[in-house]
Amino acid sequence: MHNNHVIDGINKEINMFYPNKQSYLDLTKNFKSKLPDIIIKEHEGIKVVREDLTLVGGTKTRIGEFYFSTIKKNTVVYVAPRFGLAAVAILELCKLYDKQVVFFMPACKSVSDHQAYVINKKPLDVKFKRIAAMPNLNKIAKEYAEQNNYEFIPFGLNHSYVIAGAVRICQNLLDKYKEPDQLWSAVSTGVLTRGLQIGFENVEMHGVAVARNMKAGELGRTNIISEPLGFHAKEKQLPPFDTVENYDAKVWKYIPKNTGKDIWFWNVAKDVNCPTHFRKDLVNSYRGWND
Repeated sequence: MHNNHVIDGINKEINMFYPNKQSYLDLTKNFKSKLPDIIIKEHEGIKVVREDLTLVGGTKTRIGEFYFSTIKKNTVVYVAPRFGLAAVAILELCKLYDKQVVFFMPACKSVSDHQAYVINKKPLDVKFKRIAAMPNLNKIAKEYAEQNNYEFIPFGLNHSYVIAGAVRICQNLLDKYKEPDQLWSAVSTGVLTRGLQIGFENVEMHGVAVARNMKAGELGRTNIISEPLGFHAKEKQLPPFDTVENYDAKVWKYIPKNTGKDIWFWNVAKDVNCPTHFRKDLVNSYRGWND
């Protein structure tokens, strides 16, 4: 249950990194994306950003591209949890920008579908560690990256250059469309909603928290709804387009339909599955505390 959200009106990305939207746009003014353009389609009176139609790994691939274009090191390191498409996006960006990746994963008896998809793509290495909490694993991965002169990618791609990428994407959309009245998105780490808040600075923002409680400074001005379904539970009231059933799908039921208002929904991605030929039982993913 996500019932203890902190709503403080502070967007930490604005306060910690760059003072305003123009600063982010200046940072990315010479950047040229290698990715296909965003497709927007209307469903039940809602303009839906259909990243499920364009990108493997979805929006994390798109907003992470500028950051990857700046990385000089040949290898990156990332912590891949049991669920989530950030690791998939990182694989796509490594392919696009000729990088290798080492993934750290929490030890388990059997890997998840998302982890199986990533392992099947044969990254440089996958390291399993038994941990008490994800911050511990991120600390281990960061220390490993520093020891080997690799680039450590923060959890959820929570980096100022990723926010800059999101702001540039918003501006590209505003060159084609007028600002919507409302913009809805799922919220997990909050990276996307914070980037959208800066990029669409005059838009009424709505988010549905699907994964965890938020900390001070992570929500900014987003009007938040706590989804009572647990993160691993799949939504039964599915939208009329391809989406991730335990993530973006949970937002659709909350969005007011056919109101005459210009309302957008940001559909981050389509899901990825364990390849049919992949044998999870052959992955040595269990570790003891001293391993």
